[in-house]
Amino acid sequence: MFDVREPSEFAVSHLKGVTRINPEISAQDFVEKFADITTGKAVIFYCSVGQRSSVLADRVQGALVSSGTKTVYNLEGGIFKWHNERRLLYANGVTPTEYVHPYNPIWGGFVKNQKYTRY
Repeated sequence: MFDVREPSEFAVSHLKGVTRINPEISAQDFVEKFADITTGKAVIFYCSVGQRSSVLADRVQGALVSSGTKTVYNLEGGIFKWHNERRLLYANGVTPTEYVHPYNPIWGGFVKNQKYTRY
C-alpha cells in the first residue's frame, strides 16, 4: 500500500505499514524502485479523497502489470473516508492517532469530525 500525499500530510497520520511516495513519480521510476515488493501482489494507492492516488494509479498501472504486479487499486474515499469510518490511523508508523491532515479547508470539509484535523 502506498500513500500518495505530501510529507506534511503523512506526518500527521497514515495507514499502518504504508510507504509514502511522491505523487509525481513516473511509472518507470516507480517500477524501478518498488518492483521487488510489488511483483505478484496487489498494489493499493491512497491520498486524502482519492484524486491524487487515482491519477498515479492510472499512470503506473500498465508498467506495474507488465512488471508482474497482479492488479492496481485506488482506495475509494481515501484516508478521509477511512478516518470517517473510525478506522485506525497511525503517526510515525506505530503510534495510533485520531488526527488526519485536512489537506486544505475546502477538502477538509469531507472530514466528518473537524475536531480531529491537524495541519
